[in-house]
Amino acid sequence: MTSMTSPTCSVRTARRSVTAAPSVTWLAAIVCLLAAPAAAARQAPATSAQVPGAGKPGSGAVTADNAAGFDAIFDGKTLKGWDGDAAFWRVADETIVGETTAERPLKANTFIVWRGGTTKDFELKLEYRISTTNPAGNSGVQFRSSLLPDAGRWVMRGYQADIDAANTYTGQIYEERGRGFLARPGQAVRVAADGQLKPLASLGDPAVLKTFIRNRDWNQIHVIARGNIIVEFVNGHVTSLLVDDDTQGRAWDGLLGLQLHAGPPMKIEFRNILLKHWDATATSQPADWLTDGGNPKRTAWQQEERTVTTRNARDIELLWKITLNNLPREMHSLLPALVVGRASTREGPKQIVVVTGVSDNLYAIDAERGVLLWTKRFDHSSVGDTALRGGLMCPGGITATPVIGPATVGGRYTIYAVSWDGMLHQINVADGEDLAPPAKFMPPNGKPYALNLWKNVVYTHTAQGCGGHPNMAYAYDLATTRVGSWGPAGGGMWGRTGPAISSKGVMYTGTGDGPWDPERGLYGNGIIGVQQNPTTKALELVDYYAPSNAAWLFKRDLDMQVTPAIFDHKGRELMVAGGKECRVYLMDTESIGGDDHRTPLFRTPLLCNEGVNFASAGIWGAMASWVDSSGTRWVLAPFWGPKHSAFKAPGEHGDVTSGAIAAFKVEERDGGLQLTPAWISRDMNRAEPPVVANGVVFAYGSGESTTQATPELGLRANQADYRIKHSTHAVLYALDGQTGDELWSSGTQITSWNHWAGLSVANGRVYLGTFDGTLYCFGIKQ
Repeated sequence: MTSMTSPTCSVRTARRSVTAAPSVTWLAAIVCLLAAPAAAARQAPATSAQVPGAGKPGSGAVTADNAAGFDAIFDGKTLKGWDGDAAFWRVADETIVGETTAERPLKANTFIVWRGGTTKDFELKLEYRISTTNPAGNSGVQFRSSLLPDAGRWVMRGYQADIDAANTYTGQIYEERGRGFLARPGQAVRVAADGQLKPLASLGDPAVLKTFIRNRDWNQIHVIARGNIIVEFVNGHVTSLLVDDDTQGRAWDGLLGLQLHAGPPMKIEFRNILLKHWDATATSQPADWLTDGGNPKRTAWQQEERTVTTRNARDIELLWKITLNNLPREMHSLLPALVVGRASTREGPKQIVVVTGVSDNLYAIDAERGVLLWTKRFDHSSVGDTALRGGLMCPGGITATPVIGPATVGGRYTIYAVSWDGMLHQINVADGEDLAPPAKFMPPNGKPYALNLWKNVVYTHTAQGCGGHPNMAYAYDLATTRVGSWGPAGGGMWGRTGPAISSKGVMYTGTGDGPWDPERGLYGNGIIGVQQNPTTKALELVDYYAPSNAAWLFKRDLDMQVTPAIFDHKGRELMVAGGKECRVYLMDTESIGGDDHRTPLFRTPLLCNEGVNFASAGIWGAMASWVDSSGTRWVLAPFWGPKHSAFKAPGEHGDVTSGAIAAFKVEERDGGLQLTPAWISRDMNRAEPPVVANGVVFAYGSGESTTQATPELGLRANQADYRIKHSTHAVLYALDGQTGDELWSSGTQITSWNHWAGLSVANGRVYLGTFDGTLYCFGIKQ
């Protein structure tokens, strides 16, 4: 055994020899950082000699000396506050007992769930004793977990501190019904953004760790979880450490439970169950918003938000605003902001907001102070302002929101951006310096939409035939620098937040206005799925869908042009999309249109566009989806124009004449899935794509004049000068995600409007840019 010490704590690991001193120092620093609040709490005076449910003190017993600051969540006498199957769980001798017998076996794992709260940032101590002669006996402690009611009443999914009779797995961090083995005994592991496990350091020989565990006797488990870092101790020894950077797989909050495993007869006992909650805002890893739509699946759900809640949303205020020197082009100005929660800079860690200006500009802003850190202007001399503008639809400049690659080492994040000349740039978030020479990605003068990054490949698509180029889907393979493309398709793939990527790496996008005739290679007014060939890196069509009335949609210029949202639901991967006709389509990514490519799982009635307006009505932009604390899956659709007279929802908030957010629940009915209307928001002047954070739906009316034709001017009204003149100002709203009730609004604080901008949310702040080059930051003052 070696001892690692710091000025504030010492950490014991089971190692026969230390081969990498830096790894030991690094481990000590992380563990001491996590334990710091606990150390301070232990200085508080003890109130009793022994905590409730402590049993008889002994080696590994929890007493007042090491329990200060903790709450006992088991009273030692009853199962008050706990929920489990009484056929298998009971209280005996001041312990919670789970037991199976030959006469009463388990067919599947069952859990007893603590109902007194959740585990977000926390510290947990408990003692266990597993009594079985069969080495297959198994148990565990769940935390940040969720219930799976479809699998059974007491079935859980999530992180687990594993326990087994053979002590092969005891001390490891596992994910029940999820990603499986994360950090085995003796391992420090990082789960990368793509879900791959990356070894960080060895904590010791698993065989040595076993020697610290008492067979068929009491042992102590101690778990500390703070942000994306989890450390487990057994009998005072560090046994596993996890750094979870998998934004799609990890959980920040959830239930606590104890497991009784299916299999041979066994008995597991727990006592001295102590829990300490930490202040989330003071201890959590800052959240990121690295891509338009929040994640590759484009759900627009900030799952890591812990500051803004439905209870404090009324306290949102303007924290700062900054006007940037970006020159608008046509109606375009600032693209949606991206946020790096903790970037390493020369001045130390900073939270950085990255904003793109259409005139080939990048800006980095200090999120705390609202001051400019650096500016970068791309060299577009090869195209320059001498290139003829293509009118409002083809403004030139940067039109695709960049994407930021997650940190690799040392907190370094990489911005991937496509400039006006079609070159792909790789830029350091910390200082704006190039990390690689610019590389050719696509033709110049085009109109790509928000970039997406999945497994080291950058994806986008183009629209409106800008620059005289066909409308294509593109993929840039960062490892090989090879570019794949597919197309053309329809009048352009112009989903506002770019393509959505499924768990299998299929890129989905609406195809815009155009004829539908797959036998002739025409996929207008539909949705296509393309996938990178792993060998050639080419993009290949793998799936497609068109509504049954696609031909009519084409005649009426009612594009299928919305960025879809992809999400998991009860073991299936689903997708929702929409279009200017103003319906929402629910699809399964296994086959988005069924055998005939025309049959979705469900299609809503018309939400709006009763007058069949091609310009100022319908669903525009992007969809959103999130899950509430009860496990209900929600889908959000922004629409322009008046609500359809036949569309109703249980919760409505006044007449809708200019636009609103419609909220649906994904529910089962008659053996299938459907989207059940839940609420319709208040009226908004051109409701734009919402984002969701901690049960709060942020939405805004852009204030843009969307008129494209008038009786006097005809289609000549669709000119930038006319529409700019008739635009007003944007209004940001915070809504209760369960009811649609308005919690707060910006009122008249935003003095300009925007076109093709968007919301971003992270760490208690919401960002929105406007046509006059101003970035607004609203949030909770911290």
